[in-house]
Amino acid sequence: MSTEPVGSPEPPRTRTLDGVQATERALRRYQAMALVVGIGLATLVFIGIPLQLVHNRWPWTAVVQIVGTAHGVFYIVYLLTCLDLASRARLRLAQLLAMVASGLVPLLAFYMERQVNRRVRAQLALGEQRPPSTAAAVWSSVSRRGQR
Repeated sequence: MSTEPVGSPEPPRTRTLDGVQATERALRRYQAMALVVGIGLATLVFIGIPLQLVHNRWPWTAVVQIVGTAHGVFYIVYLLTCLDLASRARLRLAQLLAMVASGLVPLLAFYMERQVNRRVRAQLALGEQRPPSTAAAVWSSVSRRGQR
């Protein structure tokens, strides 16, 4: 039998994977990938494409071929880091969609990185007072059900 009072449920606790340190690491990964994708897209759009339009020969088109391919690969990794951070920091769907779009619109990645950083840092400042993630709340309710 449990000695806990029935009327006062304990708030769900987060596990180590949903903790503050894991969210900080996810934020750092997101910041790095936002910088890489933002620089790659800006280079592609503002340097590579104009060079290709002016000189449609090999040395000048190599910028689009190399940077475009690299941007495509890094964008996929960027999408994974966006999903990871959004799930850990409990970002809304609109915020996640803006993060995804920032890898496709030149210079938007730099703005979004600052906005996301500001929002997640404010949430991390709450520390243990921050609301639990959805996964932690579900796990807590399931584990309590087995104790009854």
